[in-house]
Parts: sequence; structure tokens; C-alpha cells
Amino acid sequence: MEKRIELEKRGRNPEEIDQLILDDCRSTAIVGLTDEYVGLRSLSIINVGLTSLKGFPALPSLVFLDLSENRISNSLQNLSGCTNLKSLNLSQNKLKDIESIDPLKSLERLKYLDLSNNEVTKEEGYKEYIIEYFSKTIKLLDGDAFFNGKHESANDSDEDGEDGSESEAEEEGEGDDDDDDDDDDDDDDDDDDDEDDADNDEVEKGNAYSDEQSSDEEYENGEGGLEDLLKDNIDEESEGNDYVLDEEDGVDQDSTDESDDEAVEADDTSANDSQDTRGKKRKLDD
Repeated sequence: MEKRIELEKRGRNPEEIDQLILDDCRSTAIVGLTDEYVGLRSLSIINVGLTSLKGFPALPSLVFLDLSENRISNSLQNLSGCTNLKSLNLSQNKLKDIESIDPLKSLERLKYLDLSNNEVTKEEGYKEYIIEYFSKTIKLLDGDAFFNGKHESANDSDEDGEDGSESEAEEEGEGDDDDDDDDDDDDDDDDDDDEDDADNDEVEKGNAYSDEQSSDEEYENGEGGLEDLLKDNIDEESEGNDYVLDEEDGVDQDSTDESDDEAVEADDTSANDSQDTRGKKRKLDD
């Protein structure tokens, strides 16, 4: 581990280092890491073979610490000097009971804690312990969301959030589409009404214009003049009077016609008799 630290430094001073990755460098204890790394913010020691954290230095600037896939079973009190630690991964270690994780209570700023694949997570009272001592700060526990003392699967939470957002978006989208469709239909109806009104106005104007043209043509052709109108009125009045007289007198039209015919024949006979008499008189004079 010490050689690996020297390689990661790359000639820099310890106080200039803000990140160290020491994964897979075989060591059962912390060696070469001192409190001189005051600026160290991220430290990864994955799959090294650590069995204890004895000798772990106080690193006040450390925010992220990954100690997963080791064989740590105790000595977590050595992390108490990391007062700014917010994320701690201790998954796949050998932590067996609640007593072994009790020192973590001193990490007041801890928000992300992963103890999965440790026997302690199966210990009776584990969840109650976490709720009692970490519910005010922990946001993610063992890979699951942790809100107000309740576990919620991170995957389930994400899926629910996505589904809920998609459902709400679809409903709003449909509502907006329906409203847009209704508005479009209303606009189309208004446009159709306007077009119909315009067409009706044009038709009325056309009819009026046609009537005016017809009147002008009749006037020019001598039709529809004042004399014709007077004549029509006189004829109508005459016909009306005849009809009224006939009805008032109660005279049958057919008998009237026969009387007229007999009168004409009598006149013709009288005329012929007069002509014969005149002819005879002329002969006598001769």
C-alpha cells in the first residue's frame, strides 16, 4: 500500500493531494497513509484485504470513502477523525453485529451509508437502530432511499417517479390536445360560418343585381312601362267587376252566351229582311 501511495502522489506533496485510488493493492492494514493529507477529499481502498482500520489517520477534508470488498470486522472508531465524511461504503465486509457499527454515530454529516452484504444487516433491530441514530441525516442506506425513517427502493422510487411524471405529462398532453382540438374545431366552425355569411351576402347581392338588370331590360324593351301597368290594372279591375256582377245578379254565364247568340241571329235576320225590302222597292221604282 505504501508503494502505491507514492505512485499516486506523482511527486506532489501530501497536502496537495485531493484524491487517492488504492484499489487492489494487497494489504491487511493501513500503511503509508498519514494525517499529512489534510486536503484529501476522496479515498478509495477497494479489495485490498483489510481486516482492520487500525492506524487510519484523521482526515478532516475527507468527503468520500470507499472500503468495500474487504474483511473489516471492527475498529470503525478510527473513522471518527473524518468529521466531514458524507459518503461511506462498507459493503461486502465482515461486520457482524450492531456493536461493530456503533462508532459510526459520531459521523454527524454522513448522508450515504452502504452496509449491504454484511451480516449485521440481518441482525434483529438493525433497521430500528439506523432509524434511531441516522434518520435525521441518512438519505441513502444500503443502496435504497431512506426518507423519514423509512426504506424505499431506489429503483422503485425512480420507476414510480418516471411513471408518475409520464402519466401526468400524458394526461396534460391529452387535455391540451383536446383543448387544442376543441379550439381548432371552434375556429373552423367560425370560419365556416363566416364563409357561409359571405356567400349568402354575395348571393343576395347577385340576386339584387340580376333583378335590377331584369328591370332595366324590361324597361328598355318597352315592357313593364307605365302604360302596361295601367292597362294591366284596368283589365284586372274589369275582370273583377264582371265577375262580381255575374255573381250578384245570379246570371249563368252559359245562358248569357246563348242569349247573345240569339240576339246576333235576330239582328242578322232583320238585316236580311231589310235588304230584301229595299231590293223590291227599287224594282218597283224602275
